[in-house]
Amino acid sequence: MRVFRLFCLAFLVGFYSSSVNSEPTEQVRSEIVPTPVRAPSYGGLLSAVEETPTVAPDGRDRHYTSGVKLAYTTGSLSENSFWNLPIQWLGGSTFLFNRPTAETDNRLEWNILGQSIFTPQDHLVSNPSLDDRPYAAWLYTGLEFIQNVDNRQLTSLQFLGGIVGPWALGRQTQNNVHALFGEQLARGWNHQLGNEFGFTTSWTRRWRFNHPLGGGYSWEIIPEAGIAAGNVFAFAEAGSLVRWGRGLNADWGPEMILPGYSGTSYFASDRAGVRFGWNFFLGTQGRAVARNIFLDGNTFQNSRSVVKEVVVADLIGGIELFWCERFRLGFSIITRTPEFRKQHGVDTFGSFNGTYAF
Repeated sequence: MRVFRLFCLAFLVGFYSSSVNSEPTEQVRSEIVPTPVRAPSYGGLLSAVEETPTVAPDGRDRHYTSGVKLAYTTGSLSENSFWNLPIQWLGGSTFLFNRPTAETDNRLEWNILGQSIFTPQDHLVSNPSLDDRPYAAWLYTGLEFIQNVDNRQLTSLQFLGGIVGPWALGRQTQNNVHALFGEQLARGWNHQLGNEFGFTTSWTRRWRFNHPLGGGYSWEIIPEAGIAAGNVFAFAEAGSLVRWGRGLNADWGPEMILPGYSGTSYFASDRAGVRFGWNFFLGTQGRAVARNIFLDGNTFQNSRSVVKEVVVADLIGGIELFWCERFRLGFSIITRTPEFRKQHGVDTFGSFNGTYAF
């Protein structure tokens, strides 16, 4: 929540400063007719995501307890950039990326640091039920290669690696936050998964079908499909997002944390044609799960585990907005179907995402 509040404060300061310095006539004109926005002058994007059930209606502090991620995304990569070479090579020799065109925008996202925390439903017992999901945490970093072809197709290839187990600092993170707010500490962390190097490689492709309505407004459908492989997550997924609003071409939907739906950190307001944009969205994603270490347990040692559900689905709804080429904010509510056989009811959590360009 602290990360999200900082992004909100930065957004409001930028919005106020731009409003004070603009002429009234220009404000009225920009609201009537979308005006071209100059190409952004920033060198990169800093983005943050925070997911927690405590801000969702009927959300309960259980199962997927917390997810945070801080990332840096470059501006458009030049043709001769070293970091552009994997996209160019894979686009010429495999189906993973497309061959570059004059309208292709390639970028690189560095997941500086991420952490996900999972717990059983009952935090007050020192020896949790064997029928509930085990305590676990994942601390990770990674890279994601992103290709946007003429704003019609977005492809991402992500490599994440880190540590699962006590070294992921899940106990310290959760209980320090609980202590800070005067809440009871989770007592069962002695039974968490053991230390294990964790990695996941994921590939996702999205297609945009945009229908302009005039005045910068439009609605669109973004179907997507992907696959992930690794000892942390292994699944195949498909889904779609429906959006309505203004300046939709600036991004591809909300940025979320694996394994949930993610529009990635891609943000290019110069493609939107407006200085202020917003949208409402509703979507879904289904996953056929072959591996989830947080349910299946450690790969090479004995640990607690539960029988996972092979098919899991998310229902997603929320709102996004951006101002000029500097700020983007979003909030989503996600409802997730049961992930293991003896789970009681669905899980609901909220997801904040914010982006600042500099």
